[in-house]
Amino acid sequence: MSVETTSRPARTAVQVIRRDGSVSPFDAGKISVALTKAFLAVEGDGAAASSRIHHVVTELTGQVETALLRHATPEAALHIEQIQDQVELALMRGGHHKVARAYVLYREEHAKAREQPAEPDASAHVDWARVEHVVGEAVAGIDDVSAEPVLAETKRNLYQGITADELGTALIMAARTLVEKEPNYSFVTARLLLDKLRGEALGYLAGEPRQASHDELNYPGYFRDYLARAIELELADPELAKFNLKKITAAIRPERDLDFGFLGLQTLYDRYFLHHDGTRFELPQAFFMRVAMGLALREDDREKRAIEFYELLSSFAFMASTPTLFNSGTTRPQLSSCFLTTVDDELDSIFQSYKNNALLAKYSGGLGNDWTPVRGLGAHIKGTNGKSQGVVPFLKIANDTAVAVNQCFAPETGIYTADGVKAIRDVRVGDLVLGSSGSYREVTDVLAYDQTDPMVEVNVKHSAETLKVTSGHPFYAIQGVPLGQENQRTLKWLADGKVRPEWVDASHLTKGDYVAQVVPKEVVPLPGFTEEDARLYGILLGDGHLSKDGQQWGVSGNPELDTHLDFVRKYLTERGIHFGETERGDDHAQIHWAAEPLTGAREPSLPFTAADLYDGEHNKRIARRLAHLPRPQTLALLQGLLETRGGVSRGVEVHFTTTSRHLAAAVRYQLLRLGIPSDGKTLDIRVPAVPEIAQLLGCRPVVKRNWIEYQGMVFSRVRDVREIDVVPTVFDLKVEGDESYMTVAGLVHNGGKRKGAACAYLETWHIDVEEFLDLRKNTGDDRRRTHDMNTANWVPDEFLRRVEADGAWTLFSPDETPDLHDLYGNAFAQRYREYEAAADRGEIKVFKRVRAVDLWRRMLTMLFETGHPWITFKDPSNLRSPQQHAGVVHSSNLCTEITLNTSSDEVAVCNLGSVNLLQHVTPEGLDTAKLERTVRTAVRMLDNVIDINFYTIPEARRSNLRHRPVGLGLMGFQDALFELGLPFASDEAVEFADRSMEHISYYAISASADLAAERGRYESFEGSLWSQGILPIDSLRLLEQARVGDGLEVDHSSTLDWDGLRERVRTTGMRNSNVMAIAPTATISNICGVGQSIEPLFQNLFVKSNMSGDFTVVNPHLVRSLKERGLWDEAMVSDLKYFDGSLAQIDRIPADLKRLYATAFEIDSRWLVDAASRRQKWIDQAQSLNLYVDAPSGRKLDELYRYAWHKGLKTTYYLRARAATSVEKSTLRGTDGKLNAVPATVPSVPVAAPEPAACRIDDPDCEACQ
Repeated sequence: MSVETTSRPARTAVQVIRRDGSVSPFDAGKISVALTKAFLAVEGDGAAASSRIHHVVTELTGQVETALLRHATPEAALHIEQIQDQVELALMRGGHHKVARAYVLYREEHAKAREQPAEPDASAHVDWARVEHVVGEAVAGIDDVSAEPVLAETKRNLYQGITADELGTALIMAARTLVEKEPNYSFVTARLLLDKLRGEALGYLAGEPRQASHDELNYPGYFRDYLARAIELELADPELAKFNLKKITAAIRPERDLDFGFLGLQTLYDRYFLHHDGTRFELPQAFFMRVAMGLALREDDREKRAIEFYELLSSFAFMASTPTLFNSGTTRPQLSSCFLTTVDDELDSIFQSYKNNALLAKYSGGLGNDWTPVRGLGAHIKGTNGKSQGVVPFLKIANDTAVAVNQCFAPETGIYTADGVKAIRDVRVGDLVLGSSGSYREVTDVLAYDQTDPMVEVNVKHSAETLKVTSGHPFYAIQGVPLGQENQRTLKWLADGKVRPEWVDASHLTKGDYVAQVVPKEVVPLPGFTEEDARLYGILLGDGHLSKDGQQWGVSGNPELDTHLDFVRKYLTERGIHFGETERGDDHAQIHWAAEPLTGAREPSLPFTAADLYDGEHNKRIARRLAHLPRPQTLALLQGLLETRGGVSRGVEVHFTTTSRHLAAAVRYQLLRLGIPSDGKTLDIRVPAVPEIAQLLGCRPVVKRNWIEYQGMVFSRVRDVREIDVVPTVFDLKVEGDESYMTVAGLVHNGGKRKGAACAYLETWHIDVEEFLDLRKNTGDDRRRTHDMNTANWVPDEFLRRVEADGAWTLFSPDETPDLHDLYGNAFAQRYREYEAAADRGEIKVFKRVRAVDLWRRMLTMLFETGHPWITFKDPSNLRSPQQHAGVVHSSNLCTEITLNTSSDEVAVCNLGSVNLLQHVTPEGLDTAKLERTVRTAVRMLDNVIDINFYTIPEARRSNLRHRPVGLGLMGFQDALFELGLPFASDEAVEFADRSMEHISYYAISASADLAAERGRYESFEGSLWSQGILPIDSLRLLEQARVGDGLEVDHSSTLDWDGLRERVRTTGMRNSNVMAIAPTATISNICGVGQSIEPLFQNLFVKSNMSGDFTVVNPHLVRSLKERGLWDEAMVSDLKYFDGSLAQIDRIPADLKRLYATAFEIDSRWLVDAASRRQKWIDQAQSLNLYVDAPSGRKLDELYRYAWHKGLKTTYYLRARAATSVEKSTLRGTDGKLNAVPATVPSVPVAAPEPAACRIDDPDCEACQ
């Protein structure tokens, strides 16, 4: 808040003229009273106790008084209106817009001498009875909400002519505005969105507008129709139709549609539900059942298991990973997105790794690449007698390859195909698309990616749609042409080579640049099809109609004004087609004739049929066979369209308006075929009156053209380019030959750029590790930087020992020390020392000795400044791996929770899902019986994924089928603590982390053993720790044996019968080599309405952004606690906003609530490490663990990360650092309230561009792990 620093003028005997003409002395105290009342009127009487209100009122009063008295004299009295004007201004300047608005309305109401005439009742034309029913149904059974405020707000937002769809949106918006006052309105908002979705889905399936309330919906009947349509559209696997649908539909629980909060349902609506042409037709329970059926396809009793899986998913007890939710039950079951690879020290292996990364990334793969074997800088190269440039140049290539692989348009982006404009998500392999040559080329692949790259919205003048695109996707464009420059001069520049078209990244486009639109060159004449035929075709497209029974054509118009009626009469008469006419008054006439001749008759007919005008959904569009006519017929076709649906304004402006998006797109395309770009809106086209068009309509032709024609293309100016929120799922096409395709706004290359969803791992003894630490810096040689690749240190215990002993550390090239890569624990330490001795004897050629502490400090410095490399620990990951006999864990994955073996012939794959812990606690504690049921079913689902999954490379398939690892995790840990009343920073919370994870571990291991008895052990079981009766809790002793004297601090407590399970596993076996891993869960936690993974709460109130806009999210647990103590009111909402969701400085909140609802940076991260350490003893893989540091320093980071090592953690993920001063709110933009993994203040050295450090729904890091 801005504070007025100007000295307040001395008080004078200023008088105030009141409205009745009386005069009284100026009194600033009255301003203070008025301001206080204004705040209390908005925030409630509870605000009177808020120190924030007192501070704000005092500050505002001073500002008003200073402004009023600065030039005041006793002779010049102030009018009361002047004072109130200044109060309004001060409120607005201070950002108190809600109070200012209320104050303005109060003034207006009391200033009116008479009532204004009432506005027409916009609700008169609305089915208000249905609105009341829908809202009543939405609030039913929800505490502390009512229909009245939703209805009142909706009525305020009505307007004449509002459509049903707009009315549905108005209801949603009305309820959403109430969420910040009462979190339960989130459920009301979700139910109103659900009503809109029902109408959308039912209307789509029925082919006509349909509505149904929740109680009216026949879910079984809908599900059958939905599944049939999804299979028909090749969206769902036809195998689903072979289920016993009577059993399946009987199991659907429609009431669970009402369990969503708004964010959860909006997330599904925006990103998950099946849709066609932008219309969703998959309801929530259909979505969950489709996923469940897909996972049960290979079960013996498919219906029983599908219903079991459905029960788990639809109750939010467990949620599968995002790839599984996207693709289970579809025609492309790509269900895994976690992959780990090792790169060998051979060129063939290195370049094969690039290919494998590309293939894995092609299907949204999140990659962890182990690069340690690649020889270091200065190492000898056999055969050439040269010196190696080290691993960094290869990492650079991997980075650049990755950013060029994944592609980059929002799903709704319109693409010109031979069948008209299609959304890019609906384009299929084999479709023909328009390329840079002006010809149509075959689509050889359609690529879909989940991503988090920066995106921009490109607005081109001659386009009805803006393009949402990742910032690196290239457009064919001309830059450097000044605005206002004459076209002839620009063409001269082009001829002279001063400017030229080239591929330009979307983010590099600026206002005034020219973007190319290809002029289609294809011409497909239709024998015997005349210009008159084409004109009539255009007239029927524009204003014609076909009777419901399909028997009669009709054309309407004004007989006095519309010349097309004369043309139709003449056309029909000349061809001997009988027609009739109907008139209605002087200004309306209809010509009608039989659509088809009578059976057996030899009457003439039209050269086109209803199928040429209407598609399968009864949308008007230009048929493919008539879309590429010769130029004369094309002009005639346009004449028919423009004279029925077009017009001329001011003698020069031609426009075309339609209600059909398909027809509007077709008109634009026909104009483009003539080299005429058009602008306007989607359904309202502005057509440049070039001579050919002007002649058709009898208007004046345009003299000046605001586009350039060059090389068979038209180039249109860019209006603007702006950054937008990330669209999480993007698409690209691979096109034969041209390697480009036309969007509705411009020509683009079929190879945009994006950050590869990959993380490179390097061991700390590698000679190139110092350069590796710098890879994400913005300074230095850019050829040795990887700005788009995540990086992580793979740290052996011996290094931390040297750090703590302040000893030396020797860096080696792996070609001279190859076995270090596969050694860990004491074996590594011994061999490492032997290599050091060999180096001292001169037997090692490439090595470098550094002080271990110096290298450690540099690692932490880079982690703080650039967010990378992350700190992960090699030895505990291997010493506690159940699969030590089968290989070595060489790295983790993209989110640091997967620890699986990799080798040159095996790429590790993991399938993920998470238990919702909140669903398994009561105020009394953990519901272990329910948790056991959930975990057993969840492990079965995850095991099924392995057999159903689509694998892009054989190494991944081989590994996954041989070892069958899965990763069962958890989410909602913080919510469970709230439910139990346990502060995160407490011994009780640490104990709960221990006990809850113990039960999950016990039940997961037991479930895998049950599956082994039913289905067989995994192939590499013999020799594993499991086969020796060594469970994750037992493997702690292996770590202790390797860490003697290192100060390892781990807990061994347990409460369950582990002896019995241990023996059962040893004798029965395990179905899965690994069963547990705690992933970030950002997406699926939103669906379930709980906090991410094991994360502490970031804020108690913040604004969420998604594709549908912004809305306030309040911690409902906090609200419940405040309500119980009578503290929840408008003032509290304002206080939470003012203090960024922190309770620490809100005086009214008791200390115990401040402790319970402490936010992430108010909790010492050692509590997070303690809880993680307790969990880690039960987990056979790892945890995606973020650490938070307030007011970071080198000492704090050193202590924290060494503490994590001493506590036996396997990995850590992002470091969230916040400066000592409050974090600027701008740092929260685009991160869903999570900070970047960089300090909020500007460090003394340049840092890399901020990464989206939080795991988010639109982050590929997250999508890879869910």
